[in-house]
Amino acid sequence: MEHTLTIEHFSIHYDSHKTELCPIQLYPSLYVEDTTLPRYFIGTTTMSAALFYQADCPELTDEDYQLSEGFQQILHRFPHTNQEQLLFTLENGYQWKHVPIYIDAKDYLIGKLLPAKFNDLQQRLKDIQQLTPVFADGLPDLDSYKRKRLFISGRYGSRELLVPEHKKNVQAIQKKLHYINELYSFAHYSYAAMIEFLPECEITTYDAFHETYGKYIYSFTITKNDQTIPLLWPDYLYHQPENHLEFGVLDFPSKRYTAFNDWQAGEEIMIEILAEGFEDVHFKTTLKKKLSKPPQLSQPSYQSEETLTLTVTEDILKELEKQEASLEILDPKKSIWNTELLDYQISEETLLISCRQFEHTGRYQLKINSKDYGQLLLLFALMEENNK
Repeated sequence: MEHTLTIEHFSIHYDSHKTELCPIQLYPSLYVEDTTLPRYFIGTTTMSAALFYQADCPELTDEDYQLSEGFQQILHRFPHTNQEQLLFTLENGYQWKHVPIYIDAKDYLIGKLLPAKFNDLQQRLKDIQQLTPVFADGLPDLDSYKRKRLFISGRYGSRELLVPEHKKNVQAIQKKLHYINELYSFAHYSYAAMIEFLPECEITTYDAFHETYGKYIYSFTITKNDQTIPLLWPDYLYHQPENHLEFGVLDFPSKRYTAFNDWQAGEEIMIEILAEGFEDVHFKTTLKKKLSKPPQLSQPSYQSEETLTLTVTEDILKELEKQEASLEILDPKKSIWNTELLDYQISEETLLISCRQFEHTGRYQLKINSKDYGQLLLLFALMEENNK
């Protein structure tokens, strides 16, 4: 018995066996009329983190994307800024809204007309909004960028351009940004860095960064050895009064960070940033040696009569002795103390710095730049006497 399926302005006759009206076989026990099919059906949908990153991280589940209580507190202080694309709730975690998708027309027709055989696809189709047929000749004029493919299996693939012409539908931004300030073993992070606009772009305030680019960002990933690590706000964030995006990979036994549990010097990583209305941004960098244990200050704050003690790998201390590594301290007045100005000593596995030489109370930054281990940054405070 012949039937008709209608989607938007497209309709097609189909039957369970070959007939004069339906001579074209799409699948066993599924025949359709001989007519020009759409190339794709397109639409938008809402996705959980596990679904959004399914193509790159099929081993992760929604549970792996749950934010810790500590991250939830940070999120309360610094709410994510892309309200259009991202929704966060304690019950469901992050959800991506209005995700552009497409499905091959034959896959759609087979899955739609044989629901018992393709139940997973049926469940995905229920969540798609504004499903629209698009014919091949109309693709170049489609106001679209990259879309995730929905396969007949019900799984989603990576984002891709349907036609090359769609590149023109977004703003170029890659050449306006640069990758800076890579840090190793910083605070709770095994690796961290920043992305900011080049000086000539004159994006010097939080508001300028937010309006120009920040509020459109909806995805941030790191890929190492073909393993992708999805970072979630506040793994990456920007905040007042800064004018840059910063991120870090927690040194934490989480399945989401597994690819960064260990690495060798010289391994390459790729950073990818997705932002609505902009081209995808990519940065590649080469990792330095991984420290066997992070550097450790003897205490978080000192008084002027005390000695700052930093425990760090012997290799870095040897670099300092040979002047192959640089050491500097930034004081609360933004003055820089380098190795020529600092009074310091090296003893076995420790770096000793007398606090008597510092004039101002407040927050200090201690920075070591090692040729083998990269840049290390530690924070400490100089307090008034009897006020630790």
